[in-house]
Amino acid sequence: MKIYISTDMEGLPGINSWHQVSDKDPRYLNRYLEETLRWVIDGIRASKQNSDVDQILICDSHALGENISYDFTEYDDRIYLVRGGLRDYYMMAGLDNSFSTVFFVGYHAGVGAIHGTMDHTYSSASVHTMKINGMTMNETLINAAFAGEMGIPVSLVIGDHALVEELKDVLKGTVLIETKKGLSRFAAIMKPKDLLRKEILEGVKIALDRTFDNSIKIYKFTPPYELDIEFNSTEMTDQSMLMPGLKRIDGRRIKYTCESYEILLQTMLAVVYTAKIGTEMGK
Repeated sequence: MKIYISTDMEGLPGINSWHQVSDKDPRYLNRYLEETLRWVIDGIRASKQNSDVDQILICDSHALGENISYDFTEYDDRIYLVRGGLRDYYMMAGLDNSFSTVFFVGYHAGVGAIHGTMDHTYSSASVHTMKINGMTMNETLINAAFAGEMGIPVSLVIGDHALVEELKDVLKGTVLIETKKGLSRFAAIMKPKDLLRKEILEGVKIALDRTFDNSIKIYKFTPPYELDIEFNSTEMTDQSMLMPGLKRIDGRRIKYTCESYEILLQTMLAVVYTAKIGTEMGK
């Protein structure tokens, strides 16, 4: 059995503002991410499936993907680490159909979520809304659908309360663990550390049990796939139109349609990266 873990940071316990997930403030960088990952690995070790797990691939997926120390692989000999950028599929780099399940750790609510801690969807600077086939998306659902195209279930998500609210009626059978409850975008009530550790240990075991008995519904869309992005301002849309195949809907919205979810994900990433350049235009 191979387990794939994609990590972010805004949904981690103890985190409530941007400087805490930046190398500008080393007091927080790595600390809560690696601690939470240790609890996840401990849960795998305590599970009935532990002896069947031969690889744990962790994809460091916040910002440039340089948040987890290579030394962390010493915690368990089965840990492999995806680090750095740019790379294909970004938060899902290295995933293929040889994996049995996917965990999302430190994920956060989508852009516009009420009291979502540092809410955004792939770009806090440029994306106002993002939809796929008419459904408003967050990063968890975008990435879960990528796994779903390979027939892989997302069995565990660890993140903030607003994210859990977004997912609870959508990801059927997935274990959802709440790290904190937002009071505003940059304030939250943090769950006690020992309580959260126990919840993660038990949640991982349940997630692997459900993976083993195939009780988790695969999350995926039916083609054709239509991506709809509304940017924060018109210059971002101007810049995004450098990408071939996009249709401009109005000053801030674009649409893109294709038959491959892999192509849709790659195109979405390219469009978002390109749009970011627009934030520097006119200065």
